Amino acid sequence: MTEPDPAFLAQAQAMLRQHQAAENVRQQQQGHGNPIVSWMDDANDFRFVAVKTTLHWGKNWVIFPNFLDYFMKQTLGHEWGQREGSKGQHPLFRWLEKTQAYTGHTPGEPKVKTIVMMGFIACWLHLAYALYLIAHHDEIPQLLLKRLRNHVDFMPAYHEVIAGAALAVAGMEIACAETKAGSMPTPEFRAKSKTSGKTYEVEAKRKNSWKAPTSDVTNAEFQRELEGYVRDQIYKASKKKLTNPVYWFELSIPTMMSEADWRAVAEKAEAAIRDAENSMTVDGQPIAPAYIVITNHTFLADENLPGTPCVGFLQTIKIDDFPFGRPMEIEAALEGYDKHRDIFWLMEAWKTASTVPTTFDGSPPELLDSDGKPQPTVKIGTTMEVPDMDGKIVRATVEEVCSWGDKAMLGVAANGRHWYVEMPLTAGEAQAARRYTDAVFGKHNASRGLRGDDPFELYDWLLKAHASMTQEQADKFFEENLTVAHYKGLPLKEARVRVAREYTKWTWMRSQQDNAAKAQQATAANEAAS
Repeated sequence: MTEPDPAFLAQAQAMLRQHQAAENVRQQQQGHGNPIVSWMDDANDFRFVAVKTTLHWGKNWVIFPNFLDYFMKQTLGHEWGQREGSKGQHPLFRWLEKTQAYTGHTPGEPKVKTIVMMGFIACWLHLAYALYLIAHHDEIPQLLLKRLRNHVDFMPAYHEVIAGAALAVAGMEIACAETKAGSMPTPEFRAKSKTSGKTYEVEAKRKNSWKAPTSDVTNAEFQRELEGYVRDQIYKASKKKLTNPVYWFELSIPTMMSEADWRAVAEKAEAAIRDAENSMTVDGQPIAPAYIVITNHTFLADENLPGTPCVGFLQTIKIDDFPFGRPMEIEAALEGYDKHRDIFWLMEAWKTASTVPTTFDGSPPELLDSDGKPQPTVKIGTTMEVPDMDGKIVRATVEEVCSWGDKAMLGVAANGRHWYVEMPLTAGEAQAARRYTDAVFGKHNASRGLRGDDPFELYDWLLKAHASMTQEQADKFFEENLTVAHYKGLPLKEARVRVAREYTKWTWMRSQQDNAAKAQQATAANEAAS
């Protein structure tokens, strides 16, 4: 077979790297679930969006939230909207009316403008995005839609939609568990992992209101109510005797909280969980193991607040191999991390569902012009005019980009020569690079620095790094390292995991030793100085 022209091959490789970089940015916005599938028919000014296998189209969908507004109304039903909107009882129509008054577009204004996000916008926007995520990854249960249409059931059902979206993005098939008269108690969802095959039963509950003042979360009255609520919900959920249960409790504290406030809430909630773990019984028997997710979406409790603050954390009851919150040898911790990946993916998926994308294609919103179109920016592989080492303006190919603050250093090449030039960044480029790394400039291997206190993040990175390792490479690794030589011959999938684990353990243990040595040196230096 004839080899391709070297110049063409180099161009193809550059295009591949740019695609990988764009996918990096997209995943930071949309997560690792199904990507937004959308394209423009420029001749007729139609935007098309595929939701799983269903195609939607419309005009004036400049940014993704424009489509979400349409999709939510289409999903809940236009006839229902016309009928319920006039009654003035359903919260959704209040949110939409406030949004229209707040963001109303007048002739001559840009199609895309920056506004301060308000709670009432966040309320409907997060609902619309969650419905889209469920539909795009799985199927929206009809019972859930029925509950959303009922103004009495709407807010509890809203919380179920948020949980359902996270389950769907995490790669689970979800179904509502309908309760029939005289039947056994059931959860809100049954969710089957497409990866592990496990089925989880999810109990999702939201606190409707608070009797205690919430302005000071360290106040004894508030903490008593918080502790009582968490214990009551654990007891009620445990009474259902679910299989592989996930209890998801939404606090809806109506005050904006600082990180210190949220840590105080999390600490008190964890204390209530530990107390229930040690002392609670149902029908005379200790309560069963469970995962517990606790979240707080402030805008659901006060729709007039600015911003979209939402926080959450994960705890467990009686799951001894869960790798957080207890001392554990590193191999056992990595084993537990792999065993409970379904739930870790669930939390990552919740983070994804908590951030609504602005663009259809994953373009950083900071790089949009006033018409919603991406602005051109420097990319690796592109050709541009720059001064050479003698100050003469030449056309050169960008080979590397490294940004800091409002500047970037470009590695460029022309006529067999390689050099660096400094380039100022626009405010949008600088902001996009801070949020999404230099992947916004087409750098396919750009990544954020790994946290030194998190071996699991290092482990995930190493798993990706060895995802294409061959059987021969794995066997050679085991041959060259006598302490793990007995693993030679492992099936390739298991061998890749083992290699990643060994590298993680070695790196982690060395870092711990280095930290201990530095701490000892600092102590000695302080003692000498005193």
